[in-house]
Amino acid sequence: MQKILILLTALSAYTPAFSQPADYPVPPQTQNRLFYIQRNLNKNTIIYDVNFDKNGNIRKDDPVDVYWIRYEEKGQRMELRAIERRFAFGEKCIPLKSNPEYYRLKIAATDKKELLLKQTAPFKAVVYMKINGKYSKLVHLYIFADTSKFWPDVKYIEIFGKDIKTGKPTYEKMIDP
Repeated sequence: MQKILILLTALSAYTPAFSQPADYPVPPQTQNRLFYIQRNLNKNTIIYDVNFDKNGNIRKDDPVDVYWIRYEEKGQRMELRAIERRFAFGEKCIPLKSNPEYYRLKIAATDKKELLLKQTAPFKAVVYMKINGKYSKLVHLYIFADTSKFWPDVKYIEIFGKDIKTGKPTYEKMIDP
């Protein structure tokens, strides 16, 4: 019996039981909204919006606008700090040579999952990715990190989307991403 208790205790240390809190705010949906990121540290939210030109096409010189909504303060917009942009939430958007309708979207902190930005109509764009093996429209990410040290240690990322064929919710939890 004692061996079973030790084994269960050891296994529970490697299987985080946390999840995104239900009381976190959902940012208002806008015409330009691609997706958003929330974290366990607080309710402040990182927003990824697409930039369009006057004709409704994705701006090639500045395709994506990334910024904070500071819910812990007054809900105001705030630009990312340079360190946040460079090491965590900043993005690079690179047009695909093989298909100019798509852009490869890279977030500074990781490139383990491929994100593809696509214009679907004038003034409309979405970010696609594989979520739990299904091609999906990315809706949002929740990042759980241990922030007790100088540099946060990401324990897991929850990915929420919608299946592009069925419209049903998709979900994946990446542990130790």
